[in-house]
Amino acid sequence: MGNSSVQPALMAGTRETLMASAAELRAIRERRQDEYTVRTRFVDTTGEPRYVNHLIGEDSPYLLQHAHNPVAWYPWGRTAFDKAKAEHKPVFLSIGYSTCHWCHVMEEESFDDEDVADFLNRHFISIKVDREQRPDLDEYYMAGVQIVTGRGGWPMSSLLLPDGRPFFGGTYFPKAQFLGLLDQARQAWQNQPGRLHTDAEQLDQGIHRQLAPAAEADLPDDLIDRVLQALIDNEDSTHGGFGTAPKFPQEPNLCLLIDCIARDPRPLAEQPAWATLSRALDAMLAGGFYDQIGGGFHRYATDAGWQVPHFEKMLYNQAQLADVYLAAWRVSNEPAYRCTAEATLDYVLREMQAPDGGFYSATDADSEGEEGRYFFWRHNELADALDTDELAFCETVFGATRGGNFEGANILHRPQPLTEAARKLGLSAADFEARRATIQHRLYQIREQRPKPLRDDKYITEWNGMLVAALARAGRILERTDYREAAARAADYIWRVHHDKTAGRLWRTSLYGQASVAAQLEDYAHLLDGLIALYDATEDSAWLDRARTLLAEARAYHWDSQTGGFFGPPQTDEPQPLRSKSLMDNATISGNSLMPSVLLALHERTGDADILALADAQITSFSGHIARLPLAGPAFLQGLMHRRSGPAGPLQYFGDGAIRAEVGYRAQPAGSGQVVVALSIRDGWHIQPIGEASDATRLHIIGAEPALAEVVDVPSDRPLSGRIELALAYPWPALAPLIVELILQPCTDRECLPPETRRFSLHAPAQTPA
Repeated sequence: MGNSSVQPALMAGTRETLMASAAELRAIRERRQDEYTVRTRFVDTTGEPRYVNHLIGEDSPYLLQHAHNPVAWYPWGRTAFDKAKAEHKPVFLSIGYSTCHWCHVMEEESFDDEDVADFLNRHFISIKVDREQRPDLDEYYMAGVQIVTGRGGWPMSSLLLPDGRPFFGGTYFPKAQFLGLLDQARQAWQNQPGRLHTDAEQLDQGIHRQLAPAAEADLPDDLIDRVLQALIDNEDSTHGGFGTAPKFPQEPNLCLLIDCIARDPRPLAEQPAWATLSRALDAMLAGGFYDQIGGGFHRYATDAGWQVPHFEKMLYNQAQLADVYLAAWRVSNEPAYRCTAEATLDYVLREMQAPDGGFYSATDADSEGEEGRYFFWRHNELADALDTDELAFCETVFGATRGGNFEGANILHRPQPLTEAARKLGLSAADFEARRATIQHRLYQIREQRPKPLRDDKYITEWNGMLVAALARAGRILERTDYREAAARAADYIWRVHHDKTAGRLWRTSLYGQASVAAQLEDYAHLLDGLIALYDATEDSAWLDRARTLLAEARAYHWDSQTGGFFGPPQTDEPQPLRSKSLMDNATISGNSLMPSVLLALHERTGDADILALADAQITSFSGHIARLPLAGPAFLQGLMHRRSGPAGPLQYFGDGAIRAEVGYRAQPAGSGQVVVALSIRDGWHIQPIGEASDATRLHIIGAEPALAEVVDVPSDRPLSGRIELALAYPWPALAPLIVELILQPCTDRECLPPETRRFSLHAPAQTPA
């Protein structure tokens, strides 16, 4: 490195000395130069950056992208606000994330511009925040932006008093408009400070009102039915999904739909919710929103019809949508849904899992200086890659044309169902799939040679927890050992690196093995969900032990002992504008919304009555909020259904978790078949044999003719223990769900618990339990 090329844009890094000299800044840069790519136009003749600011010590790829801007950025912390107070300056706060296209645009136009930087450095204290590290700050300031402008987005641009309260907020501003805004704020700060303080007071009060939890309320019995009908009524029945452009998948709504469908005893064809869900899943899968070559989903579509995506790929979308498509396959036996779930998870394992087992956060929309360049195809590129017949296949199946559908290029999609494409091409189903696989593989190999979009290498506990849960569930349901092993590796890494055993708490993020930023409630909730799913997939009690440890820590750092419910952020010594208890499900499921389901699942597997009481307290604490805004918490409503009606899935527990029962259907020739229950009974426990006595094990189908059902191949003369299978002969036409009732009495050598009853709903004879 050159000795004089680095100019400090004030000080450097929160984890370095706060009075760093130029030599110390050079040392920080030299030590970290292999960890990130310099993004600035201001470099010396050796390629070294001319500017280094306070972000150089941070462990966020987004913040490091801005570490060499001429803007004198500070990370969030007391140092920046103390400086603002000491110098009597307002604060400019910019919040974004590393794969945000418009964040890159504003950086290039304004933050990497010396004129803009000079104005900011003279008149403001500038703070940069990674929203993925600090969702609590993002929530507070985004609420302010939405109050001011009526909308939100990133980059978020806010102007604050030195105490952190905002007096103005917006999103992206072109350079000229941004400079004009800053100058207006400077003049108002000098000439009308009282007005800005009044604006800040009013805006802060508005944010608190918007984010404050409501008082407790009685929840009507038909609340979920009304929400379900509202979702059906709000569907975009033309294009599938919800809302207009830009079109987001809204996974929490999809999860609620599939849960309601799984509990509904009617055939799918008679369920309006299934029509709404399947239209959304089919439309997303057919569009450019789904990566037709590499698998996985983009973050959102810029049009109502799912054709043109915003090309970034987020880990949380992959986890949530893989879960939804897998659940849809389980109720419908539609092969395309299973294939989509597997292709999505395979993409994640191939391209988003690190060698140590953790999962990266996201990939960018841009490459080669162009949005979507890695993903789209010009017609001549396809012609060069494929022979004449293959090109014709690509045009029919993936909608490729000479004119394209995106700035003269092609975003591959499915303009018609694959069965219709096969018919037009005169191919059998087997030949069609073989040719499609060959062409996809060839195009993928060619695409792999292109410069790839930027990848955000940080690990987020919340998103890794989502992926662990999705992989573990898929591994169990599909009998995919590779999925189970990948889930376990990721969970082990997060537990080893993100879990501080000494302090008894979680970290939210890590970068290159260094964990930082105290965990939010979402990190605890989603990792709990992942650990429980891993226990279900492996029956290894170590995962359950970790879940109980994690819950104890979440209660210690996040539970509100005064009024109930969990706080999102932990209590810290840093500036904290609001310690909220949000229930809002957005692109991801909020921690408070997920907690009822997680707590109920943990109670069923442990028998811990204190956990059940906590679940009830959580539901009560947010009853007022959900009664007033029921569409805000779809996942919370799933937990409410679980509490009222029990679990919905084919896997359930008896005897305080001592007995595991998983139900499936084994189809046999000539229309016959068996309902199969796989029981796993913990050592030291047993159940009574099959019989008609009050304490006997009984298995039957609700509404079936008794003569049609008969338990086969089960010992009837001794207690049952270990691993056993109950099989009930039943010819199932699969026109309507089967409601299977299992009654058994869990016993130890010393005592028997009261008989317990569980009901299982089977929608399609897809598979038997492993």
